[in-house]
Order: sequence, then C-alpha cells, then structure tokens
Amino acid sequence: MPELTGGLSRSEVRRQREAELAKGGGAAGWRAGGSSFVLAKGGVVAPGPAAEEEQQERSASRSPRRKAREAELAERLARTVAQQAQPEGEAAENAGFVASTPLQKAREMKEREREKARLKKEAMERDRIVREEEKARQRAERQAKTEPVKRY
Repeated sequence: MPELTGGLSRSEVRRQREAELAKGGGAAGWRAGGSSFVLAKGGVVAPGPAAEEEQQERSASRSPRRKAREAELAERLARTVAQQAQPEGEAAENAGFVASTPLQKAREMKEREREKARLKKEAMERDRIVREEEKARQRAERQAKTEPVKRY
C-alpha cells in the first residue's frame, strides 16, 4: 500500500515542495505566497530568478514619470530611424498611412487625452483670469460711483 502523508500522495507533496522552492525565499518569496523556512542545513532559501525579476520590475515602476519620459524618447528615436531608413519617394506615398500596433494606438490615445486635458486646463485658467479681471473692474467702478461720505 502506498504511503500517504496527511491525505496527500508523495508526488503531490513533492509538487507542493517544488512550488514553494520556485517561489523563492526571503521577503520576496513570502510576498509571492511562499513561506520563509529554513533548510535542514540551517541556511535560508535564496530568492529565485522569478523573485529577482519581480524586484527589478518593482524598482523600475517606482518612477512613472521617468518611465514615461524614456518611452517617449524611445518612440521619438524609433520615428526618426524609420524616417531616415525610408527613401524619399516612399515617404511621400506612405505619409497618410502608418501601420501601428495596439500598443502604439493606446499610447497615441493617451497622448491625445493628455493634450486635451492640458488645453482644457489652460482654458480654465484663462477663464479664471478673465473673471478676476472683470470682478476687479466692477469693484473699481463701484468705488468710483460711490462718493466718499463727508463727515462734519
């Protein structure tokens, strides 16, 4: 009769143990759902390549402004390289049609949204300044109309 460990077969226990080891050790492995356990020799399990990759991704995502700037620079560089690589005649023919990936389309949409928001913000700022100037002008007119009260 096969040996059963707590209702699990040996192969299931082995698979679970391998899954725990794949998650890695330390804080990164614990965050990934693993447990921080000590090996029989007394050493702590080192984080695996998945944990290192997660750590790199997390540290890169800490500065979204920098990430956006780098993406914009990369996109600009790609455009300039594409323009330089294209012959003069083809550039004129294909000027109206640009093949784009869904990612490029999403970036363009996001860029348009940002531009729209910037223009809206500028318009609101102009309206606010105009309202303040109008209010100041009306205040000045009111003060000019009312004669100072003479006290005897």
